[in-house]
Amino acid sequence: MSTAMFFSLLLNIGLLVLIATLLTKIPIVRRMLLYDQHSAGCGVMLAVIFGSISIISTYTGVRAQGAIVNTRVIGVLAAGLLGGPYVGMGAAVIGAAHRYLFDIGGFTATACAISTLVEGIAGSLFSRRFKAGKMDSAGVFFLTFFVELLQMVIILLISRPFTAAVQLIKVISLPMMTMNALGMLIFLGTFNMVFIEEDSQFAERMRLALGIVEQSLPHLSKGLHSTPDMQAAAEIIFQSTSCSGILITDTRKVLGIKTSSELEDMEEDTVLPPILTSTHDRKPTVFHYAGKGDPLYTILKNHMIVAAPIIEMNQITGSLTMIFKKHWQQSQSDLNFASELARLFSTQFELSELEYQKKLRRKAEFRALQSQVNPHFLYNSLNTISYVCRENPDRARELLLTLSSYYRQTLENNSYMHTLKTELHHVTSYLELEKARFEEKLHTEIKNDLQISCFLPAFILQPLVENAVRYGFDKSGNRYVSICARMEEHLIKISVSDNGPGIPETIIHQLYNGEHYGGFGMENVHKRLKSIYGQEHGLQIQSSNSGSELYFTIPADPDPRYEGEYGAARERELTIDNGGINYENRSH
Repeated sequence: MSTAMFFSLLLNIGLLVLIATLLTKIPIVRRMLLYDQHSAGCGVMLAVIFGSISIISTYTGVRAQGAIVNTRVIGVLAAGLLGGPYVGMGAAVIGAAHRYLFDIGGFTATACAISTLVEGIAGSLFSRRFKAGKMDSAGVFFLTFFVELLQMVIILLISRPFTAAVQLIKVISLPMMTMNALGMLIFLGTFNMVFIEEDSQFAERMRLALGIVEQSLPHLSKGLHSTPDMQAAAEIIFQSTSCSGILITDTRKVLGIKTSSELEDMEEDTVLPPILTSTHDRKPTVFHYAGKGDPLYTILKNHMIVAAPIIEMNQITGSLTMIFKKHWQQSQSDLNFASELARLFSTQFELSELEYQKKLRRKAEFRALQSQVNPHFLYNSLNTISYVCRENPDRARELLLTLSSYYRQTLENNSYMHTLKTELHHVTSYLELEKARFEEKLHTEIKNDLQISCFLPAFILQPLVENAVRYGFDKSGNRYVSICARMEEHLIKISVSDNGPGIPETIIHQLYNGEHYGGFGMENVHKRLKSIYGQEHGLQIQSSNSGSELYFTIPADPDPRYEGEYGAARERELTIDNGGINYENRSH
């Protein structure tokens, strides 16, 4: 009889392992076990599942001396360990109720029902320890063994006649305690395969994502807005994955696209609007169904679209979209992979943008320094001062001090951000020297409404003012240069105006389209502003044959990325207040 019991229990354990294997293939069960979801609905579902396992164990048990030799403890105890107290007690109540009703009035019906509840309590009590990894295989074995031992004690205490209970325990105790303890290890090991498989999938996905990023680095370093490089990146992703399509976009258009032959008729204008809309919540979005009237119907009929936002410096700058073939069991890893790849792309774009800003800064400062230390400018300034020396030595001395202050500001100041006062002080020094050169032919005006105080990129005004002085003269040779700073809602508008013949439309068109037109001043200002404040804060130009206005807007609130620069900028402003030129409302 003992051998038959061992064999029956072994078959029951095999059945439970098969059931556990099937359960791990159900996505919702995988998610509940993997991510430890404890919502009411999830808890009830898990309790029903494990309660059903205990019921199956009762039905498949073998009868022996008025009792049922079974593996019910595995389902109930596992429910508590894996699902927590609520799931464990829910499964225990289901299993206990069924066991009592299955054999009402039976010799061990009450004792087995009570022992089932005790098993649920034991699983619930040890749940936290088990999930924390503080119970190894030996701990699980001895817990199950001890719980089964308690069941034997309960049978002895409750089942009558006592002699029959003793005789039953002699027959069933050893097979049930040893086989169920071993069965519990095998059963939990089957569920543990879910975690191992998930970890393996995650590692493989991360390896693949990192490999894609590594291959794409030469293209990602060019920035998101380089269409040829984004097209190359899309092709790399497509070749490295089993997806049916790849789209890389900015906030307005598709930059790179690669699809399989079955999606070759897909129109960008159909997919782009919902993708761009979905990125607003800053989370990955899955499109898996559309009605017949929906533009996405032909795509979503056989495919699933996963759109993940690309976020740089906490701003949404684009999206990475992957199109997968639909399967009967869609993997959560597809969504996770697209999300992680987009995050890696975002990080790389941020790094490339920071590097780009550094290059722009070095280039802009070099160009500013090159123009400011330009031999012609220095020669003209010194030549002008030499003429002034003969007629007005005091004025010549003042101009020499201004020239000295001008070059000291340029050569000694290597900070990325200035206060508006510091920037205007620098520009005023430049205009002082140019005024001495052009005399009554140059008229300047600086207006700072409400004495605005803000931070802006260093040397951002110098190229615009220099451009206005150089080209902004009317037919009689007079130059009128006006610099104005004023508040417009939550933005600060800073403009430089002249009365020259205007800027050619071809140059304005080339500037806005990122084409090099031969100059550097306006181009560098435009790129620096966009890289720091965003695409909408670039240089704006209003030009006609009676003059030009170049302006830009910046946020009134300081940018937290340059917090470290602000203290030094304030110190320079105090230096100007203590001994610098007072530019306020100054005009010539």
